[in-house]
This record gives sequence, C-alpha cells and structure tokens, in this order.
Amino acid sequence: MNVLVLGGSGHIGKRLLETLAGASGDRPTGASRGFAVSPAQGVDWIKLDTCNVSKLTTALRGFDAIVNCVAGDARSISQGTQALTEAARQAGNPRIIHLSTMSVYGPVEGNVREDAPLNTELGWYGRAKCEAEHHIGDYVRQGGEAVVLRPGCVFGPGSELWVGRIARWLQAGRIGDLGVGGDGWSNLVHVDDVCQAAVAALRLPVKPRELPVFNLAAPDSPRWNTYFVDLALALQLTPVRRIRRRQLQLDRWLASPPLKLAQMLSKRFQWPASALPDYMPPGLMDLWAQHIHLDATQASHRLGLVWTTYAAGLQSSAAWVGEHDACLHLKERAACMR
Repeated sequence: MNVLVLGGSGHIGKRLLETLAGASGDRPTGASRGFAVSPAQGVDWIKLDTCNVSKLTTALRGFDAIVNCVAGDARSISQGTQALTEAARQAGNPRIIHLSTMSVYGPVEGNVREDAPLNTELGWYGRAKCEAEHHIGDYVRQGGEAVVLRPGCVFGPGSELWVGRIARWLQAGRIGDLGVGGDGWSNLVHVDDVCQAAVAALRLPVKPRELPVFNLAAPDSPRWNTYFVDLALALQLTPVRRIRRRQLQLDRWLASPPLKLAQMLSKRFQWPASALPDYMPPGLMDLWAQHIHLDATQASHRLGLVWTTYAAGLQSSAAWVGEHDACLHLKERAACMR
C-alpha cells in the first residue's frame, strides 16, 4: 500500500513513518513544508504546502491512503484539512486517516464515547479540530473513505508536549502534586499505540458513507498528579513539591504572557529559544482538573489494539528525557539548576 503521511516531520508523523517502513507491503512517503532532517530508512520525502489544493492534488495521485498528522496553527489544521479533502476528491478518493484530538469534546466531564457531541468551547485548537472533522465528514458523505482517530495526550519518546516540557516544569518547581487541580484523568496514550491504530485504520473494512471514529487512550492511564509524581521519581527530580492553585494562577497570568511573547519573537527573528523557560498555556490548568475519561473500547475491539502499559510508557518516556534533554540529564542537572 502506498501511504502518504502529511505532517511527517512531527512527533507522531515521524514515528508513524518508521512504523510503516518496518511493515511488510507498505511504501511510506513523508511530507511537510520542509524536508525531514533525517528521514527514516526506506521512506521517501516530498516538500509540500498542505493548504495548496493544486499542489496537493498532484502529490496525492498514486497514493492508496493519506494519514493526516498535520499540526500547527488554526489555518493549518482547519483549512489544511479542507484543502486535503478537495484535493483527495480530485485525486481519486484515497482513504484518509485523520488524526483529531480529545479536545473536540470540549469541557465535558465523565466517561466519553465517540458518539458524544463535538464542542468548540476549548479555544482555537479545539475549534479548528472540530472544523477539520466537519471537512472529513463532508468527504465521506460525498463518496470518500476516512477514519478519524481522537487521541488523548500522546506521550512516549519524542513527546515534547507531554514529556519534555512536563519534565522541565517539574525540574523548575513550576508543577508537582497539584492537589485537586491535578485530579483530572490524563488520558495518556503511547505514541506507538497511536501509530498502531493508524496502521490498523488503513486496513479497516469500511462501509460506504460510514465514518469510523476511535478514541485513543490507554485503559490504565492515571490521573495527572500520579503521572507528574511518577515522572519526577523516574527522573530523580525529588522531592516533588506540592503546588498550590495560587502559584499556578500566578504562573498562568504573570509569567506565561511574557514567555509567550518572547517565544513568538524568537521564532519571528530566528533567535535561539532553547534557553527560554517553557510557556504554560492557560488551558492546561483546566485540562489537569478536568474529569474527562476517554472510552477507548471501540479501538480495542475494532482496531485490535494491544495497549502499551502505563509503566512501560513511563519508562520509555523517562529514558528519552535522559538521553535528549541536557538540562535533565543526571550528570548535568545540578549545573542547569544554578
């Protein structure tokens, strides 16, 4: 099967290309706006603007399936998906595997299945992802084939969002045991399980006009407080501090705005940003306290997923941090804290 992975230079896309390259019968090609720094062995690469319908149409011809791992800003997510579906219709309706997110459920709490209504109340990201799913639905209604995957928080090796920056916040004492503010369910899912789901979705039997949707979250994923403490212990970042809500609020309203501005300026003027503390998005406080629990039963049954255990995922995440984050490497941690 000829498979094109859009957003192939990102965390999930890169790992998926490696997975596909090791699978028999698959010929993966990665695509992004820039070339891959070190593409996986056996992977072809194309440079592509995913919002350009004309170039997308040309690129899609000859592919049996497209995996949409594109991240970025609202335009890349929403308009990019719309461009993808328009181009796919012109290119012969290849199957689209679309990576969405649990954010499409909004601030709802409780056990959430795939038939829960979409909710755009979680800011620009959740809204853009809802719009993207609408475009995928239109593609299916007009005769195309698609499968939607809604991962929770993707961790494991390479995860800057849910491993790298969490570790740095722990090291800096900006998070720890958050009390009731960290009692929400993490809905962690290992990156390899997301890739496993995408590969299974490529081969899933789909009826005409059917749009299968799957939540992706490990059944044993813990509450956020448990994850923060366990990761700190695995990285020897002890003692783990108790962080009160007022400290988080001060970080959210006083520290985060200037850090976000500095981050934007660094990107615009191509300044080195590695020395900047990580910006803490305001919505994270709400997420850490949100009692949403993704029901991933359908992914287990229809996609046949065998989930990576939380213990194994934690171990691989901590090992990756030790290898790749100099400020958290045990031999250099003391110097970084000065």
